[in-house]
Amino acid sequence: MEIRLLRIKDIEKVRELELSCIKEYFAETLENRWEDLPKDWKDNLGASSRNHLKAYLDSGLSFVAEEDGEIIGFIFAQMLHHICDEENLLWIENMGVHPYFRRNEIGYRLLRECVRSGREKGATVAHSMIQEDNAPSILLHKKLGFFMDRREVALMDLRDPKLKL
Repeated sequence: MEIRLLRIKDIEKVRELELSCIKEYFAETLENRWEDLPKDWKDNLGASSRNHLKAYLDSGLSFVAEEDGEIIGFIFAQMLHHICDEENLLWIENMGVHPYFRRNEIGYRLLRECVRSGREKGATVAHSMIQEDNAPSILLHKKLGFFMDRREVALMDLRDPKLKL
């Protein structure tokens, strides 16, 4: 299994995987059926949507996990500037792993590579979006050293000299 930068040729497969992960999450939280949701609303969901993808593709901070030519995981991130009193903030928007491949440290490896790359590019803090009821994601972020508070954001100070990535 290889962790590598997201490429334009990956978009179709990554979009398919991201939507399946979103659909899986929404199945537990939405009162409506996925099929009944407006198409234009679903088309704009996720970091891989046409309206959002370019920033993540151009960032050099979005990665995929690939095995035997298949995309089995993704992470979308970009650098934001002058946010929350930070010059360079690594913003992690979304990540997911195909259900068949979960619990094999793929999410951990994607997140670690993203944070490592962000730090190399000058990020001083990482913020990652997490749904407060997503226990596996919370545990994953804590394992890497993120701090969780009562918001839907996991925080990591990339200036910490004890940080091991």
